[in-house]
Amino acid sequence: SAPTPRERADWFPGSVWASVPRLTAAEKGFTDNELETRIVDLVKGENFSPAYLKINPKGTVPALVVPYAHTVDEGISTKFKALCSTDEICDFLDRSTTKSAQFSAPALSPATIQNADLQKEIIARVHGDEVDPNALLLVWRDEAERKAKAEGLPATFLRGRQEALERYAREVSSDAKLSEFYANKLKENGGLLALLEGKGDSTDVQNKAKALWHNVGKTVAYLEAQLDVKAPFLLGDQVSLADLHAGAWLARILACAGATSISDPDSALSALESNLSAPVGPKTKRWIGALLERESFQQVYGKGLH
Repeated sequence: SAPTPRERADWFPGSVWASVPRLTAAEKGFTDNELETRIVDLVKGENFSPAYLKINPKGTVPALVVPYAHTVDEGISTKFKALCSTDEICDFLDRSTTKSAQFSAPALSPATIQNADLQKEIIARVHGDEVDPNALLLVWRDEAERKAKAEGLPATFLRGRQEALERYAREVSSDAKLSEFYANKLKENGGLLALLEGKGDSTDVQNKAKALWHNVGKTVAYLEAQLDVKAPFLLGDQVSLADLHAGAWLARILACAGATSISDPDSALSALESNLSAPVGPKTKRWIGALLERESFQQVYGKGLH
């Protein structure tokens, strides 16, 4: 008989928000047989291809393509839907039970209404535009930071994306809606790339970068306030989706601060503190240590913070 249609996760190894479903899948014990994965290369702009935009019109990763339950039976052509928000995807994976797991996968969502509300609040906080980890990677606070980013990954990323957008725009020139999407993206991406290359006044970008770092400091303090001295994780003794979202966010913040490896949390935290106006609190330090020791974080960040 034909294999049962299964979910497929579209992701990219360096993506901050695609890391949360990867952490969730690892915590839940999903095997490669149960969850198919496909890499969408953001540096090559594959997320803006016309084919991918049919899956996720925003052109972001992650996306989770899932079969509609009533179309999985034999003899019916399977229909799929795409989940395109990190939050939605992780909730779906948390509710899905893995069939071949050697252990009973724990629920990553809290049982009490109070904790469910707190989880929502924490997740919304780290996904807020005012602490956007993707923006933080691409902006700079001063000329020295601009030059470093102009010679590093941010410039490579923006250039790869610009080339892809130009190519896709030519391919779909007869499609008005897609043409408008590409024109807007080309202007936005090209404008930032020009400033990164030193063409033009980047005062607005520098102000944005400073505001982002200021808000990161406030959010790190917020996490410290949520943590309990007696419990290792944000909602208590058990790891939850709140920890995975906030942990992936913080991993990117650490990378933006210049940290590279999870094997030395102390030096990663020192790098972070050199960018903040206040030290990282003791509960947050312990929480980060507990997360980085987990197998899921070793799997996703073992080759480096991103």
